[in-house]
Amino acid sequence: MYRDLPESACSLGTSFLTHTVFFHFTGRSSDDLMELNLQVILCWVVVLHCGSAEGSILYRVQEEQPPNTLIGSLAADQGLPDSGHLYKLEVGAPYLRVDGKTGDIYTTEIPIDRETLRDCRSLAKGKPCYLEFEVSVTDLIQNQSPRLIEGRIEVQDINDNTPQFPSSVLTISVPENTIMGALFSIPLATDRDSDRNGVADYALTAGPDAATLFGLQVADDRGGKLPQLIVLGNLDRELKDSYDLTIKAVDGGNPQRYSSALLRVVVTDANDNAPKFEKSTYEAEVSENSPVGHSVLQHPHRRVTFSTTNPVQDLQDASQHSYYDSGLEESETPSSKSSSGPRIGPLTLPEDHYERTTPDGSIGETEHPENGTLTSLFILAYSL
Repeated sequence: MYRDLPESACSLGTSFLTHTVFFHFTGRSSDDLMELNLQVILCWVVVLHCGSAEGSILYRVQEEQPPNTLIGSLAADQGLPDSGHLYKLEVGAPYLRVDGKTGDIYTTEIPIDRETLRDCRSLAKGKPCYLEFEVSVTDLIQNQSPRLIEGRIEVQDINDNTPQFPSSVLTISVPENTIMGALFSIPLATDRDSDRNGVADYALTAGPDAATLFGLQVADDRGGKLPQLIVLGNLDRELKDSYDLTIKAVDGGNPQRYSSALLRVVVTDANDNAPKFEKSTYEAEVSENSPVGHSVLQHPHRRVTFSTTNPVQDLQDASQHSYYDSGLEESETPSSKSSSGPRIGPLTLPEDHYERTTPDGSIGETEHPENGTLTSLFILAYSL
């Protein structure tokens, strides 16, 4: 705690400094000048201290104290008599009140909350928080003008806030082809308390199906804690596409406060499976005079490549391919429409490359015993 020097000391110091400087220029012996110079330094300290009233008194109190908690006594700290003075709070309401006779400073019904004080909300974590106050003191016996006493109260943090996640359900997307050891950031929990009582650690709880697949790494990030999800095993979306874990944030207070959130890991798809036909051979009948666009067969796959020419040449020459996507409008292209799961649609006759072929791929006709000409169709399904 710092206390103001009496006004008489300030006046005396200033007067003595003036006379010292005067004697210095009127001529003195070297010993006298050395002694006077030391006195000049001491008097400058007195004058500079008297000229700075802000922060002359410093009290400390923990936040959230109950009403009428004594913070400090101005009369005792200023060396003033127990009676004969009138004290009035000029700055510090509504958090403070002062006893008009004794100068004692107390808390009020409105608690001092460090996290909501205007001058402390923008402070960096770890910086001290101060509440300024000013009290006027009037000497009733000597009938002097009021004297203003300025001071500060350092509001010390207590662990009165619990760490909070941004949501009760946190979602992380992890591709199924993610390599083991890959890290994914987990949304941070925040704590309004200072560093000492802020978020200190994280913990992850997983069920039997996820314990071997996921772990937790907590890294230090500029004084804070950064939780990261570690992939420990191989994922397969076709076997399981999501996992529910529990993430917990713990602060450094005593006793500790903590909160939990559901951490949902969604396994996203990767193109790790080739499309498969249900059968190796499909047969359909079509008349040789069927019009263009006539439906030949229905097939439960979203996209096929259709050709009536040699399949080896088709695979080498993309210009020989015709693409079909059932359900597309005339203005749409296959690449502009996506869906999940199989789609059933007609396989129709194209405008070009409708040729009757023999089984070896040469152009010709093969007579069907009952329906005449037989045309071979080669169908290739693929994923995007």
